[in-house]
Amino acid sequence: MIRSLSVVAEGPGRYISWGVVQISVANLTIIVAMIVLFVLALVVPFPSGHGEEADQERHQK
Repeated sequence: MIRSLSVVAEGPGRYISWGVVQISVANLTIIVAMIVLFVLALVVPFPSGHGEEADQERHQK
């Protein structure tokens, strides 16, 4: 396993540059994945799993 990871990290990284900003493709991929997960965490609702009984108890209080 470690040997396969060293093969991946052996070569030079690829970089994207916009003027003074320079970022590696690997880091950009990780940042984009984190942003997508954050947006999904905001949009996807929590599973309620309590059913109608729990809703009725909340309304009674």
